[in-house]
Amino acid sequence: MQTAANYQDISAVDALWTLYRQQSQWVRDAFRSRIEQNEEIESEQLKPYTMEEINAMLDAAEADIAAGRTIPHEESMRQARERIARKAHMKRDETVMAEAV
Repeated sequence: MQTAANYQDISAVDALWTLYRQQSQWVRDAFRSRIEQNEEIESEQLKPYTMEEINAMLDAAEADIAAGRTIPHEESMRQARERIARKAHMKRDETVMAEAV
């Protein structure tokens, strides 16, 4: 690894290239560390469903459908669009308020 004292003995291009490689390595190391952390968290939180759990969920869904406790796709999409529009409008209002201050 190059130190500040060593930079006096090399060209500017070599110094920049060395800094680039060091930064690139730092970014790669940080990225790998973050991936490893996420994998640890996910492995602790996630577990596969058993076939019994899957079948129970399917049975419950089919019972909801038979009892009419569902929302048609079109209605669900309309609700989602309204929710998104409200959030966008709220975000615009926050931006306008922040710019006014």
